Amino acid sequence: MIEVRNLTKHYEFGNVTALKRINLTFEDGRFYVIAGASGSGKTTLLNILSGIDGPTSGEVLVDGVRIHSLKEKELRRYRLENFGIVFQFFYLVPYLTGLENVLLPMKYSKKVENPETRARELLKLVNAEHLANKLPEHMSGGEMQRVAIARALANRPRYLFADEPTANLDWENKVRIWELLRKVNREEGVTVIAATHERDFFRFADVVITLRDGEVHEVKNNPQKA
Repeated sequence: MIEVRNLTKHYEFGNVTALKRINLTFEDGRFYVIAGASGSGKTTLLNILSGIDGPTSGEVLVDGVRIHSLKEKELRRYRLENFGIVFQFFYLVPYLTGLENVLLPMKYSKKVENPETRARELLKLVNAEHLANKLPEHMSGGEMQRVAIARALANRPRYLFADEPTANLDWENKVRIWELLRKVNREEGVTVIAATHERDFFRFADVVITLRDGEVHEVKNNPQKA
């Protein structure tokens, strides 16, 4: 479980307070969507939850561990073994194949005993087996995002964070990726926390958290989930 307590984030540059006194709880095994307009604080919240950025005040506890109190090396290790992150712009290594990109996180962790078997299973899970030997330059945007999701799952994370994961895709691929995230949530048991401003995809969530001007505006169980 992730607990967020009195979380505030202030940026001195521009004198902007991106998050204001956020209090939230994320239960294991559920699918959360963080919604809100551009500038509402979605990305900032995801970055702090995933340990990429730190709060100005307040804390994030993962099963009681105050992750931002960890030393930098400890936090990197904790993130590697517990969190998976899917970015808007994919960030695949261009000179590595699909299979090699998925294998990459496992090279820095001893959590997985048979990395190649795991990587191929994940490519199958995300319907990307045919991309195992392809370089990113030969993949479509939707294909690159599927490989990126497989990579994020490599070390069997408990939490998968996705920041506007379909913003750069066409409609058909948007739907496929959201369906895939829901599949991962159900079949891998991963807690998914995804940010989007697109209301069409709220239906995939168990819970929709709406931010407005850096504050929690609404937390709503979703009766129309897919």
